[in-house]
Amino acid sequence: MTRTALPLLAAALVAGPIFAQHTPAKAVVDASRAQVMNLRQNLGLDDQHDFTVRRAHTDELGQTHTRMNQLFKGVRVWEGEAIAHADSEGNQHPLTTSLLRNINLSVAPTLSSTEVLGRVHGDLNPMGSYASAPTAELVVFPTTMDVVNRRVAFDREITAEDMTRQVVRYRLAYHVHTELENGAEETAHTDYIVDAHTGAILKKWSTLHTTDAVGTANTQFSGTVSIHTNLNGSTYELNDTFRGMNIKTYDLNHGTGSGTGTLYTDADNVWGNGTNYTGSTTSTTSATGQTAAVDAHYGVEMTYDFYKNILGRNGIDGAGRATYSRVHYSTSYDNAFWSDSCFCMTYGDGSSFKSLEALDVAAHEMTHGVCANTANLTYSGESGGLNEANSDIFGAVVEIFARNGFTLPATVANTDAAWTMGEQLASTPLRYMYKPSLDGSSPNAWSSTLKNLDVHYSSGPANRMFFFLSQGASATSTSNYYSSYTPNGFTGIGPEKAIKIWYRALATYFTASTTYAAARTGAISAAKDLYGAGSAAEQAVWNAFAAINVGSAWTTVTETVPTITTQPASKSVSTGATATFTVVAAGGNLGYQWYKNSAAISGATSASYTTPATVIGDNGATFYVKVTNTKGTVNSNNATLTVTTAPPSTDLILNGGFESGATSWTGTTAAIGTFTGQPAYAGTKNAWLGGNGKTTTEYLYQTVTIPSTATSAVLSFYLHIDTAETTTSTAYDKLVVSLQNTSGTTLKTLATYSNLNKAAGYALKTFDLSAYKGQTVRVYFKATEDSSLQSSFVLDNISLK
Repeated sequence: MTRTALPLLAAALVAGPIFAQHTPAKAVVDASRAQVMNLRQNLGLDDQHDFTVRRAHTDELGQTHTRMNQLFKGVRVWEGEAIAHADSEGNQHPLTTSLLRNINLSVAPTLSSTEVLGRVHGDLNPMGSYASAPTAELVVFPTTMDVVNRRVAFDREITAEDMTRQVVRYRLAYHVHTELENGAEETAHTDYIVDAHTGAILKKWSTLHTTDAVGTANTQFSGTVSIHTNLNGSTYELNDTFRGMNIKTYDLNHGTGSGTGTLYTDADNVWGNGTNYTGSTTSTTSATGQTAAVDAHYGVEMTYDFYKNILGRNGIDGAGRATYSRVHYSTSYDNAFWSDSCFCMTYGDGSSFKSLEALDVAAHEMTHGVCANTANLTYSGESGGLNEANSDIFGAVVEIFARNGFTLPATVANTDAAWTMGEQLASTPLRYMYKPSLDGSSPNAWSSTLKNLDVHYSSGPANRMFFFLSQGASATSTSNYYSSYTPNGFTGIGPEKAIKIWYRALATYFTASTTYAAARTGAISAAKDLYGAGSAAEQAVWNAFAAINVGSAWTTVTETVPTITTQPASKSVSTGATATFTVVAAGGNLGYQWYKNSAAISGATSASYTTPATVIGDNGATFYVKVTNTKGTVNSNNATLTVTTAPPSTDLILNGGFESGATSWTGTTAAIGTFTGQPAYAGTKNAWLGGNGKTTTEYLYQTVTIPSTATSAVLSFYLHIDTAETTTSTAYDKLVVSLQNTSGTTLKTLATYSNLNKAAGYALKTFDLSAYKGQTVRVYFKATEDSSLQSSFVLDNISLK
């Protein structure tokens, strides 16, 4: 997916410390490993799999993150990992995994490590001795291939999101590491993957960390600055190997397409002359041509430093994946863009604008990559405006960071230099964060029609919200910093707290479909996490969103010692049902924490708490809630949960989780399988209807007889919908769920879903079929697509009990 930073219209473009890393308690790490071990079956792994802790740290919020290597029969699985997350009280949260499944091979090698090292030595044929003894580790190595999903629209260019990496087979292999350091004629660090049975070299790559150098860059937009380069022999490369994310800058020399171009080199490590590059008549490798390159290079370096030093994030994907910039794209191209497929940024030389590598633009483009690796906000509608605003916000704050001694000052002046986008590219700024309407197209506040605007304009209100969050709002109606929604004005919290709240909301609470209203909710949660409920930071978030017509402003509530007016009542349920406990309390600005058998329940922090599906072991459990504010704390009475055994139920749907493939299903059975691009809700298989991007009808059904003696009959299934359609008003592609008689006549349409119902993750759907007791019916799922732009309807765990 390519995200363009700047619309082609010339009028509108589109210090805190590093977060602490502490050594966690051994008990928490052990519990995290135990959690993964207990979940092996749910993760699609059998008891031949194990996990060993590789690294663990506790962050500034007290959350412990334990990274583990996957083992098969005691042998490390190459790149198989699980990350467990525990809160400050030791409660385990959902895992992050990169696991390999369906492994079935012997871990007894034919060749010894000594024999494999001998074969590697023969391949290297070194002239001198090793700097250190080569090492060999036995691993389970997946041979993979990148394939295009079977359901890609035939009439569009394939993007990175259309590609999936699938395991072709597993091999028992050795990972070998070698180091030769014998001067200019032989300096190499080389790693190998060698088949443990045949000795075949399956993979070979260089792991040599070359020399870092500091060069002088005469930039157009940031003056004379230092940049990191790489000394390769006697030539300097525009290649930053110093930072945790490798950064390179290439010359496209007016080319286009997917190639990288040529890596910039220089003889004396003094780059550029600070002059704007004006066209194809000047060489792209001249000092003027180099200027565009070093502006881009410096911009990415500063953006990396900001994310690392202020937010504790290691680059675009959080793991230091390398990136690069391409400059001198096409001829007089008035734009810059990020592309997911190359994980890179590309800059034109401009015609209406100067060369496009200004610092805030570079930060804007790199932040599109960060967004794609966190919330991945869909690039249309309100979420698309938030995506663009997110890049503008970071563009502005990175520029403040770089211009203020590589830190964020407590306060920043309300200047165009700080609070506009692309102000160095033309005679006027291209976007105005403090008052977006100054560009002639962007609104200052949210409205119901905002979602219909180009995302570079629907970003305006979010940009203004962030300005207000940092800087506050004026009470003077003639000021550019005034909002009629908050006429009395309010105080901001400064750029550092503002960006930390926004980043946590993006990385922790935003989803692909987040709207302005949901962004407010996420930002409030982030402010509470970082600075406490009721803090000045939380109040500022309320006020900043209110100033753009999203929610109400903060109202100060007079607090008193909390009192409980209605105690939670005891509940009695059958196994499998849930129970809800509710308290009514007074006192103002109340916080809640529910407890089960005296242990705090993670995430149970509202006035009501609903249990998960109960089991017989929950019988007799006691629940109470602690209610707090700044004036005091009060505990409720205990409420007792009584759980009785529910009468047995029979699932009339056979193979509803599709783990036995097409067994018991009729219709488009090729839609049943394991799909990397559409993972199952549970197990490894699901049914993927649609996703073709052309006129297609696909269906699945199963015939069942609902007993006349049944006391209830409930159809349930999990459904995930994603789409390439961008409309927010027209249902082009549909999934119809219906009941038919055995002749195929529709008895009832239970539900119709479409591309308009797209959402992240699976949603549980349930329908009461008790009206059909005593009848034999088909449970029928039918997907239809129009001539272009795919919509996928993914089903799993279908049940009729």
